[in-house]
Amino acid sequence: MSQLAGPAIVKILVGSDGQEFLVPRKLLASCNYFRRRIDNARVEFEKGQAHIIVVVEDQEPSMFELFVYWLNERKNFDKFIDAAEADHSCQELHNNLVQLHLFAAQIDIPALQDCAMDAIQDVYLRKNWDISTKLIDFVYTSCDPQESCRLRKWIVAMTAWTLGGVVTTEMSNSIQRLFERCPDFWAEYNNHTRKMAQTGLEGQFKNPQLRLPSNNLRGEERQFGFRQCSFHTHRSTVGQGRCPHAASLSPLIPSPYTDGYVESDSDRGDSRFGSRMVSPSSDTIPESDLETS
Repeated sequence: MSQLAGPAIVKILVGSDGQEFLVPRKLLASCNYFRRRIDNARVEFEKGQAHIIVVVEDQEPSMFELFVYWLNERKNFDKFIDAAEADHSCQELHNNLVQLHLFAAQIDIPALQDCAMDAIQDVYLRKNWDISTKLIDFVYTSCDPQESCRLRKWIVAMTAWTLGGVVTTEMSNSIQRLFERCPDFWAEYNNHTRKMAQTGLEGQFKNPQLRLPSNNLRGEERQFGFRQCSFHTHRSTVGQGRCPHAASLSPLIPSPYTDGYVESDSDRGDSRFGSRMVSPSSDTIPESDLETS
């Protein structure tokens, strides 16, 4: 019998209330995690139509909505960020994106993990946020180190950038308490700042929210931002090549400064340090050769 024999639609019941999501079986079966769940699922008949029933009780429906969107569209989450800005729900979206990133790691979909990471960076850039101490505490005390690996690397880089800028005493003290509470956070932060010092780069200038849709290095520009794939699951295999998920990123425009493309100014947002966060020799978003792994 064919592996995909049976009903064409899967009904997924998500969260404690069992919110329903209807997903084409062929799409869902492209993920090995759900393929196994489908093979062991029950079939339910409703109004003469058969559905495969899969229960996902340990995830939130608002996060799962993002997952289903990506599964169907294979696009970035710009429209969700636009909507969250319009109705002042960016914090809720941020939480959902973090959960989506972790969920993608759990079910082994690297492309989705990287797309969620890009969206997290974009939310912080648009909202001009410093690193969230609640996020640090959650990731380092409640998350599996392997599943949260890329988030941890971004958090550490964001912490270095935040502490290098103008922060309140309360923020500085909160981060210091987290260093004391989370030895792994302190060790990874020290490792990051050591590497920065070895390459002559300064944390207060390297904004982890900024990335080039190209991984080529361009001299002094590396000190102001990070290469596109710095916090992606595939970064070490890409080298200086193009991101394999480039089609899922923000709209790109040709750049006179690189062989690739850069984001338009309208997509970039404003940085906390204004003109200090762009290269003095070009208008592109700078990239970095600093490895965070």
